[in-house]
Amino acid sequence: METIYNLAQAMASASENTRFSFSPSMGKGYIQNVGLKSGIQLTTADYTLKRPITVELASPFNPIGFSFWLSGYRRRYPAGQKRGRDFESGRARFICADPDGLTINMDTERVVRVGIFMDFTQFYTCAREETDGLPFRLNKPPQKAFSHVDQITPAMRAAIFQIFNCPYQEGWAKRFFLESKALELMAHKIGQIEAAQLGTHDVNSLPSQDEERIREAARLLACDLETPPDLNQLARSVGMCRSKLFRCFRVFYGMTPFEYLRNRRLETAMDFLMDGQMNVAQAAYAVGFSCPSYFTKAFKKYFGHLPSKDSIK
Repeated sequence: METIYNLAQAMASASENTRFSFSPSMGKGYIQNVGLKSGIQLTTADYTLKRPITVELASPFNPIGFSFWLSGYRRRYPAGQKRGRDFESGRARFICADPDGLTINMDTERVVRVGIFMDFTQFYTCAREETDGLPFRLNKPPQKAFSHVDQITPAMRAAIFQIFNCPYQEGWAKRFFLESKALELMAHKIGQIEAAQLGTHDVNSLPSQDEERIREAARLLACDLETPPDLNQLARSVGMCRSKLFRCFRVFYGMTPFEYLRNRRLETAMDFLMDGQMNVAQAAYAVGFSCPSYFTKAFKKYFGHLPSKDSIK
């Protein structure tokens, strides 16, 4: 617990470059932080814990953040609050952090994520006098914590992949490259907030009961990627009619159940290829694709590159 707590405190500093590797007793993997010249703190993580851990974190500054979760789960509680917010795989979140601190419950599911954090002052310095062009929730420093969550888009995934596979090892080339990709991700997320502001997509418009049913439907789809339930079976399992399930699923996840299933299959296949345990055909079959050539085409469209181990490593 103390090691994780100290790590979380170190990660809150944009002026430090740190890499933390988990000990075998805690799990495996790493969390890496790079402080960029623009004031951006870029965090990448790929780890799996052996047991759930609770982290208490008091932020030393007032950050805003952009968090992109490719896989994993955790629950985040603002200081003094009993109701938390879930961080789930496939979700892109804008965060206005609570300066009073956070409590974070970290689970044992593998976490792969990218985080981008800046101080309020630094963010608005970058925007200069153009803050009126930002979405209304961002055009001035917020008075309290809030967040906006939506689906990670293929364009976001392409930038995330490039961050994890930076072609430069050290020096200014690496910093410029990482900074450009961080700014690209920020732009994509701000675009989502703008779309929500215009009313084109509102993930918070569902009643809580329907939201829980949709979450359960997504979980059922992801539990068995090879032989998932069809739409009728899925609707019966969560207690909704087929048409309502389809409509609510699109509202909450911004895509149809079929698109969600396809994306989870592709993301899981990416994990298999990154681990180096399977070739392309094996990964395709393992996640439910019956035709490797169709899998390759879908993979390239989704991630922006072919699913060869050489391109992923």
